[in-house]
Amino acid sequence: MIEVQSQLNKIESFLPKIHVTNEKVSKASVGWHLEHSLLILNGSLKGLTMTNPDNYNPKSSIKKFVFLNFGLIPRGKIKSPKQFIPLETPTKESVEKFLNLAKERLEAVKNLSAKSYITHPFLGDLDKKATLIFLRLHTNHHLKIVDDILKH
Repeated sequence: MIEVQSQLNKIESFLPKIHVTNEKVSKASVGWHLEHSLLILNGSLKGLTMTNPDNYNPKSSIKKFVFLNFGLIPRGKIKSPKQFIPLETPTKESVEKFLNLAKERLEAVKNLSAKSYITHPFLGDLDKKATLIFLRLHTNHHLKIVDDILKH
């Protein structure tokens, strides 16, 4: 949870650079990557609060094992569900709104049952701990892209 909070602080530090682009690294702007990450964070954190822990049904898979243990996400190879793609060009205000919501939702999941879960479209049911690992890895993936956009 501390790692995700730290990532939210890093996202906040990038707010002045949301319009920066670099086609050699990504077709999307810094703001797009930040807003996309926040949409995933907000959707997943809300999802944890909406599931019944009694219905948690974990299943093992190679994809789940590799991702949660090694954090490998190939760039440009996985298509995000439509609800997690920014609808318009992100603005400082839109990113700030999603950022503040993520901070609130992160705080709200602290006291949830360990068996609170989300159902990920590729990885299946992820309990609270695995969801936070997923969020940390996914956000880190996009923060690395942002770092690369800003380097070049």
